[in-house]
Amino acid sequence: MKSGSNRAAAVTAIALAVFTLNGCGRDAALDEYKDQMDAYYEQISAIDAGMNSIDPSTDHDGTQLLAYLDELDAATSAMAELEVPSQFESVESLADEAAENMSEAVALYHQLYSSEDYNEDLASGAYEYYDRANLRIRYITDILHGDIPEELIVSEDEEDAEGGE
Repeated sequence: MKSGSNRAAAVTAIALAVFTLNGCGRDAALDEYKDQMDAYYEQISAIDAGMNSIDPSTDHDGTQLLAYLDELDAATSAMAELEVPSQFESVESLADEAAENMSEAVALYHQLYSSEDYNEDLASGAYEYYDRANLRIRYITDILHGDIPEELIVSEDEEDAEGGE
């Protein structure tokens, strides 16, 4: 009798282990994507902290700021290359747009700091691209948390107006 109950306990333990390892039917690709996005957000948080710690009186030529912006550009480009699970397909184009805008911003900031004279238009353009990238990154965050930003919701009336009907 004892071996029968031990066998049943062993089978139950194995079944429980398999069930636990499978993550209760969890989607491995989705879990991996969420982990990668968490790592991205940790990385940009660290970059942001670094940018905010720059002493403007010691970074006259923008060397420190540009280094952080280059890191942010590389991280955002890498994020845009991640394989997006079907559950979040709307994130894919936002990630691409965020990366494009960040790259434009960083290129303009490099131009701004390499110029002998301050160019207000260049500074304004760089900030605008930077702001656009960050807006898309915030949209991605919202979507990953299950919220669809109102700005991304298109009603039938808006579609008709765009289509010219």
